[in-house]
Parts: sequence; C-alpha cells; structure tokens
Amino acid sequence: MGVLFLDLDAFFVSVELLRRPALQNKPVIVAVGHPGGRGVVSTASYPARRFGIRSGMPLRRAIALCPPLVILPARHHLYTAYSEKVRQLLHARFRKVEALSIDEACAELPEGTDPEKIAHSVQDEVARDLGLSCTVAIAANKLVAKVACDTVKPHGTIVVPQGAEEAFLSPLPVVELPGVGPKTHARLLEMGIRKIGELAARPREMLVREFGKHGAYLWESAHGLDTTPVQPEWEPKSIHRETTFERDLADFAVFRHTLEEFSREVAEELQGDHLLAKTVTVKLRYGNFETLSRQMTLSIATADAKEIADCAVRLLQSAWRGQRPLRLVGLAVHELVRLWPKGASESGDLWQGEGRAGLQRL
Repeated sequence: MGVLFLDLDAFFVSVELLRRPALQNKPVIVAVGHPGGRGVVSTASYPARRFGIRSGMPLRRAIALCPPLVILPARHHLYTAYSEKVRQLLHARFRKVEALSIDEACAELPEGTDPEKIAHSVQDEVARDLGLSCTVAIAANKLVAKVACDTVKPHGTIVVPQGAEEAFLSPLPVVELPGVGPKTHARLLEMGIRKIGELAARPREMLVREFGKHGAYLWESAHGLDTTPVQPEWEPKSIHRETTFERDLADFAVFRHTLEEFSREVAEELQGDHLLAKTVTVKLRYGNFETLSRQMTLSIATADAKEIADCAVRLLQSAWRGQRPLRLVGLAVHELVRLWPKGASESGDLWQGEGRAGLQRL
C-alpha cells in the first residue's frame, strides 16, 4: 500500500491560461487586491518566478521586479471548479482520496499497483482531460510523498521505493520537512542541523527537550515515519471507475466484461460505506476523444453488483455505435443515499430492498 501525492503546478495561473492561451510563456500572476494598496501575489507562472516573484509577495514589489508583468484578478469560483474536477478524476481511480488544499490531493494506492505507471497515467490524464500541469509523487506515506513531490516540480514524477524513505530524505535541506517553519529552521541552523539526515542523527530525547512534542514529530519525520492515513473529508457524491485501453477496441464482449468488473468494485465500495445509488452512468470515449455518456435512474436505490451491471450493459447497448472503436469505458453511480443507521446493513435485509424509509440522501 502506498500514497500518491498530486500537486497542481502554478494552479491559479494555469487555469487562467486555459482561457488566455496567448499568455503562455509570459510572466503572469494571479493577484488579490490593488497594486496601489495592499495587493499581493496569489500565484505566479514559472516565467514570472524567474524574476524572483513568489506567492505572498506584495504586488508593488512584483511589478518592480518585472515591469511587463501581466496581472490577472483572482477568480476563486473557477479554481474551485477545476479543483473538484481533479478530485473527480482521482475518485474514478482510487477508493480513498483526500483533498489537502485547493491545489493538492492525495490518494491511497491499492496493493499490486505499478507506481511508475500510475504516476505517469494520472499526470497524463489531468493534462489531457483538463489541460492542467501537475506533479505526482508516490511513496509509502503522505509525508514522504509530499516532500518528494516538491523536489520534482513542475510537471515531474517520482517514486520513492518502500524502505528507502530515510535515505531519500537524508541529503535534503531540513527546511523541506513539513512543519519546519522559520523559527524552527533558525533554531536548527543554530544547532548545526542543515540537512534532514543531520536531524535524523540527533537523539529523539534531545529534540524533545529542545522542541517539546514537536521534537518527537521532527525526529519521526526525519526518519521518513508517518502513520497519518488518507482521510476523505466529505461524503462522496458519486463513485467512478474507468479504464483507457492500450489500443482502441471494438469488442462488445470486452466492454461488457469491463463494466461487470466495475459494477462489482462499485457495489463493494457502496456496501463498505453503507451507501446505495439511484443513478447509473456509462461513459464512452472514441479514438478521436469524442466522449458521450448515458445514464439510467432506478426506481429503488441499490448496492447490488448484478443490478448495476445490468443497467450498465443496457446503457452500453443503447449508446455504442457498433464497430466504432472505443478508447475508454467508464462507469459511475450517482444520487447516493446512506443507509440509516449505518449499522443497519449488518443484518443484510436492507440490501434486499426492505426498510428503505431509513435512507438519508447525501
């Protein structure tokens, strides 16, 4: 089991450039406030960063560093919408996804995942489907994955092999550790600690005496230890599964088998989370990237794999233009309702359609 960490590169600016492609490769910032007042830089493009411009910098200072700077006002509703789209892409692949901020998210990888392949695949999908650049890191835990991600930005990928966490961290500046702020960094420098490996070499007890409970965290982090789980922070609105084939296919039997497998996985997730679904959607993408979807709303919400699969196959039959090869097939369930109380499913009766008065719509 591992953790995938995704960081959207220069996120706010990247979203703005989707609608202003002529500004590509120019120094651009998204700013909050007015240049004549207390305006600050929210996000800077990488060309702007080459002038020394950084997030949080006063706008007047940024303009002084780069007079031809292009300044765009922040539109947070737009960035929130794209952030949600990224999370939806992750939810289509992984069961547990956690939004860490508007431009960062992580996901728990299932056993048997090829980390190199999945890192490049996720990065390619975000670029292809949303037009955004991201950096992806995979490691045994959230902390190491976060630090690794920062070492290969922008648009990089990196995998830290299990068991190599401490060796990976050792040569990095100690300030790269999450939780090492300006005051802690200054004190560590006074102690002669500049690299994470030098921090790891200090006795835990000494760091606790110096920094209190934070000292224990610093020692564990320097050794690449982190047991924080991936924690979804909101109720799911839908559950997705999709796959892109190695080559375009026109094989109904393959599509049917794929949807049946997805239905089984989705049903297991619904049951594990004490949920039922009211709507089933099938997504198809042709070789030219033309994408269409069809959906069916059930009279009674379900978490039964066969019922979901039957709906999915019927939707496939009605939507697929026979003999035209498909690049991608996907399945999603929506309009989720929660079994209430959560423990009610233990008797198994609610999965048979009884007691539906105890459902709570999400």
